[in-house]
Amino acid sequence: MASIVKRNKSFSVVYTAYPEGVKKQKWETYHSYEAALQRKEQIELIQAQQKEKLQSHAETLADLLREYVTLYGQSHWSYSTYTNYVALVENHILPFWGAMRLTEFSPKTIAVQYSRMRTQQNMTPQILSSIHKLLHNAFEQAVLWEYADRNPLHKATLPKSFPCPMEMLSNEEIRKLLHHSGFSLLGIAVHLAFAGSLRKGEILALTWGDMDFKSGSIRVNKTLKRVRKDAIQALARDDILYQFPAVFDEGRTVIVLKRPKTRSSIRTVYLPSHVINLLWDWKKAQTSCGKNVPDLILRYSSGRPLQEEALPRMLEKQLLTSGLPKVTFHSLRHSSITYKLILTGGNIKAVQGDSGHALTEMIAERYGYVIDSCRKECAQNFQKEFYEVL
Repeated sequence: MASIVKRNKSFSVVYTAYPEGVKKQKWETYHSYEAALQRKEQIELIQAQQKEKLQSHAETLADLLREYVTLYGQSHWSYSTYTNYVALVENHILPFWGAMRLTEFSPKTIAVQYSRMRTQQNMTPQILSSIHKLLHNAFEQAVLWEYADRNPLHKATLPKSFPCPMEMLSNEEIRKLLHHSGFSLLGIAVHLAFAGSLRKGEILALTWGDMDFKSGSIRVNKTLKRVRKDAIQALARDDILYQFPAVFDEGRTVIVLKRPKTRSSIRTVYLPSHVINLLWDWKKAQTSCGKNVPDLILRYSSGRPLQEEALPRMLEKQLLTSGLPKVTFHSLRHSSITYKLILTGGNIKAVQGDSGHALTEMIAERYGYVIDSCRKECAQNFQKEFYEVL
C-alpha cells in the first residue's frame, strides 16, 4: 500500500519497493495533493497486479496446462481438437513433464525427454509432433502471461524420423475390394470414399436428406465424431448438430454430428450413376430408424451410428479375406484424389471441389508427383497436336 504525507507545502507519496530484491522505503514529492493522490492510486494498482501475478503464477507445467486448456483451449479449439489435446495432456505429457517447473525447461532438457519418450515408450513420431506443437503453443501463452521469459520450444528439435509413404490400393485392387465387399456397409463406404473423395467422419455423418438423386449429388455439411462430454460442457458452442444418447451413462465420451472445422469442407460432390443407383437400392432396403433421429445412410438396424473405428476394422478384415495389401481406410481417399487428378489432367481446382481441401497448395504439395506426370503428358500432346503438323 502507499500513503500520502504532508510536508510543509508539498505532499509525499510513501511506499515500499524491492529494487534488486532489497526492501526499501521510497518517498516521492509532489506540489499538489491531487498529483500525489493520482500517483498513490497508480502505485497501488501496480502493487495489486504484482500480488495477483504472484498468487496465480503457474510454477509447474501441470499448472500452466491447466490454465492453458481453460483460458486458451476453450476459446480456440474445436470439440475434436479439445478431445484430442486433453487426452494428449493426460496420457502423454503430464506423466513425463507435469511436475517439472517452468524454469527447468530448456532446449536440451526437452530434447532429452523427447529421446526418452521415443525410445523407452516407443512413441510414434506423429504423437511426438503433436506434443511438440501443443507445448510450443502453451509456452507462447506462458510468455504472454509473463509466467516465462522465453519459449524453450523455439530451438528444441524433435528426434529424426523417416515417414513411410502411405500405401494405397491400385484401381484394379479397389475393383477387387468392391467385388468382395458386395452390397454391404463396407461396400457403400468404399464407394463413397473412392468415388466421392469423402473422409471417414463425413461418410458416417451422411443422411438421406443430403442425397439429391435427381442431380446425382450428395451434400457434405457435417461430420461424425466421438468427443468428450466435458468438451461439450466447456466449449458450449453451436457446432454440435445432434448428440446421440450414450450407451453407458458413466462413459466419458459421446458420439455427435457436428459442423466441419473449415468452410471448405462444406461442399456438393457429384457421384457416378453406378454409385447413385447403389445408394437408391440401399435406401429401399434400409429399415426406418424412427422419428427424431438422424436418418443416417450408414447405420445399424437399431438406428445407432457406426463408430469411427468400425469402418477401419471392417476394411482390415475384408482386405485379409480378399488377399489384398493392408491399407488404412483414409488411404482410399488418397487413391480417389490421385485417380481424379489423372482423369482431369492435373486440374487441381476441379479435384479440390470434391476433396474439400482448404487450399490448392495442399493438393499440389501432397500429389505433386501426379501433377508432374500430367504436365509431362501435356507436353507430349502439345508435340503431337502442334509441332508434328508444322
